Amino acid sequence: MTSSQNNQIGVALAIAGALCFSTKAVFVKLAYRLEVDTITLLLLRMSLALPFYLVTWWISSRKQSPKPYPPKSWLLLIVSAVLGYYFSSLLDFAGLQYIDASLERLILFIYPSLVAIMAHFWIGTKVKGREWTTIGISYLGLILLFGKQLITMSWSPGFWTGVFLVLGCAFTFALYLILSQQLIPVFGVMRFTSLSMIIACISVIVHYGIEHGGSFYLQHYPWQLWAIALAMAFIATVIPSYLVNMAIARIGAAKAAIIASVGPLSTITLAHWLLGERLGMLQIVGGLCIVASITFLSWQSKRKAA
Repeated sequence: MTSSQNNQIGVALAIAGALCFSTKAVFVKLAYRLEVDTITLLLLRMSLALPFYLVTWWISSRKQSPKPYPPKSWLLLIVSAVLGYYFSSLLDFAGLQYIDASLERLILFIYPSLVAIMAHFWIGTKVKGREWTTIGISYLGLILLFGKQLITMSWSPGFWTGVFLVLGCAFTFALYLILSQQLIPVFGVMRFTSLSMIIACISVIVHYGIEHGGSFYLQHYPWQLWAIALAMAFIATVIPSYLVNMAIARIGAAKAAIIASVGPLSTITLAHWLLGERLGMLQIVGGLCIVASITFLSWQSKRKAA
């Protein structure tokens, strides 16, 4: 496989992963209509996803003989798992109790710029002028995409609580992406993803057990909630977790994060269909800006690899 083809595949994986991840906020808002608390919903999501990760880890272990990893790598793996898919998810789910899905996407997508800045100063992955331009175009699109919500937003009680919770989610997820770029070459994509997600799932289960005194009585929840949780576990968790890490292995965390700006456009579309939100001219123009920025970035990747 040529370098150009590798870049093209990485861009495609990053886009697919972002689209899958973008369904999460809509699933969460639909689940909250069924009167479920944050940690229970997170438990349902992660416990239903856990079997997929255990099977994938078992298959990858059989194909590849285990080798000793440095203790530092194991420690960083645990830290990244707890930050990326336990603590970050907990903050995000809690924030969605106070703000709508569209605003959550706007706040959350500060993380590409955080990743770019961290990568630039921490691991020496320099973000060049045209890539900064791409970030600017993406954020212009995001501002237009959510322009109406920003003008008419309700400053209801708990609003700032939701804002800071989602900001915390963006920061911890950015840290996870930076750490994953360093750990994927050590563990490999499949093993790293499976192990980190297993650790995150166990963290959520332990949290729920402590909060509910060791009781795991969930049978009283309606089948609709279980269906939403299963869809969220598979579509918004398992599939994108592998896609994003495979993209990072090919094009790096900073570029994968920039491409992920396509996610809000997908969230707005789903929210329009499933939550009754309306798309206006600003949203259409903003979406076109995001698509244009991704096209430009893809072209840049191909040109560099040529």
